[in-house]
Amino acid sequence: MPRSADSLAKIAVEAWLVGVLLLAPVHAMSQELPQAIVSKPEAEDSRQTIPAAQPSDPGGKSISSTQAGRTRHNPYRAWRRMADREEASEPDWLSPLATTSGRIKDELRYDIWRQTTPTGSTISTFGGGKGLEFIAAPRVQLLLGVPSYIGHSAPAPRDGFGDLPLMLKFLVASGNASNGDYLVTLLLSATVPTASRPNGAGDAVLTPTLALGKGWRGFDVQTTFGANLPAGDTQRLGRQLLWNTTFQYRAGWKLWPELEANSTFFEQGPSAGETQTFLTPGLGFGRVRLLRGLRFSMAGGVQIAVTRFHTYNHRSMLSVRFPF
Repeated sequence: MPRSADSLAKIAVEAWLVGVLLLAPVHAMSQELPQAIVSKPEAEDSRQTIPAAQPSDPGGKSISSTQAGRTRHNPYRAWRRMADREEASEPDWLSPLATTSGRIKDELRYDIWRQTTPTGSTISTFGGGKGLEFIAAPRVQLLLGVPSYIGHSAPAPRDGFGDLPLMLKFLVASGNASNGDYLVTLLLSATVPTASRPNGAGDAVLTPTLALGKGWRGFDVQTTFGANLPAGDTQRLGRQLLWNTTFQYRAGWKLWPELEANSTFFEQGPSAGETQTFLTPGLGFGRVRLLRGLRFSMAGGVQIAVTRFHTYNHRSMLSVRFPF
């Protein structure tokens, strides 16, 4: 039997919250285990010898001990080691164009879109809801986005900035290419209504999402299922279910050809009962090392509507990323 939009929204939010509550103990255990592993070699290394006496500073502390203390308690280096360890434990796939990646990572990303509306005008979006992504804690990534600038070819509406995008990711489980090549991630995206309509939604929108992925050698499949849940004015903004799937292949010369299927199911609002689906062929490139810890990758493609109903068509997409 079909469910009402309110029931679907409640189920999506409750499932996401229950998942976080159930997995919190697992997250706590995962933080304790690496500390034990790291401290063990220091205690059991039988080959370690007693160092010779070192010169002391006027305060009575040896110079080597002072330097070691500074290195051991450097907050940036500690964070960097933690972030590198988290990324090494998950698949090394390139982020798709439209499908949100379930990987947690440190990356600066900027997207550009250009699409055609049903009236024949074009809309250009600079930023694409992306920004700075960084691993804040074990299994946890935050996105601090930049409001997109939206340009219209038609005289109205006026050009301007969109809403502020934010995102939280929690990596439930993962394995790199040597340990299953898979991931399971919970995401919670949000847009803060910092812009006026129509460039902004006018109300905050929450998007709880489940991301899954599995790789087989050079081939991988990534899929997400989520829901757009406005905080207000649902009669105008509506509620939508979102399903995106990416088929990706790691080819030679650092190329990543992909094909995405991006579907939106309108459950409430002016387009209630409608469905739109796009096929998105694309090509990614990377990652190329630029500096010591900075790399570069990019991807491009176009979204093509394959359903009768669609709110836009032929969206050209370009994505530039700087992993660090």
